[in-house]
Amino acid sequence: MDQTTPPIESGPAQPKMPASSAIIVAGIIIAVAILMTHGKSTIPVDGIPQKHVQAINIKSVRIENEPFVGNPNAPVTVALWYDYQCPFCKKLDSEVVSQMYTDYIQTGKVKLVYKDFQFLGPDSQTAGLASRAVWEIAPDKFYQWNTIMFDQQDAENSGWGARADILAIVRTVGVDDAKVTALMNSKAKEYQEAMDADREEAASFGISGTPALIIGTHMIPGAESYKNVKAQIEAELAKGK
Repeated sequence: MDQTTPPIESGPAQPKMPASSAIIVAGIIIAVAILMTHGKSTIPVDGIPQKHVQAINIKSVRIENEPFVGNPNAPVTVALWYDYQCPFCKKLDSEVVSQMYTDYIQTGKVKLVYKDFQFLGPDSQTAGLASRAVWEIAPDKFYQWNTIMFDQQDAENSGWGARADILAIVRTVGVDDAKVTALMNSKAKEYQEAMDADREEAASFGISGTPALIIGTHMIPGAESYKNVKAQIEAELAKGK
């Protein structure tokens, strides 16, 4: 008996893809991967080292000397990394933070700590410096000022973040703009170092875009729904019961 294995039939030869087409396809695949990773509700940041990524835990977040709103001794602390020009940060502020403020911050259950991630250019940096000065001069006005900043957000680096515009908002909430200007000038280096430290800290938690929240042992990237943020806050409050 003939034991020879019959040849395996194959279909017609497929034409080879030109090199240029292969490059285009590869680019599309990479772009899709980026979109799948970051979703539609966060702005990713390139070039930030993420060495020694540590476990997510709000207890590890540096909160000393950082702007915050709420009861200093609230049972739950939430950390928020943001950029004043990030449209998703604006969305989070209007749809999530505003509700959190009403339900949890004003009722003394949550302390919200603001962490700088000002990376979208000079306007963001100017706004970040101003936020530090406003907090130092009038912490009771910080939340109101911060909300108006997001409400009046314009296109990235469109000139909206010029110092004159920011100081106009400062005056709107009843803060001495001359004092804010003085601090922005005299403490520019100190404030910038604090802002840079916030970004480096974000990278240590694996945060590479804005906005991002840390609640308990969970990191919530992007403009998440209030329903999901609220559920995480409630889970943390339940731990203290």
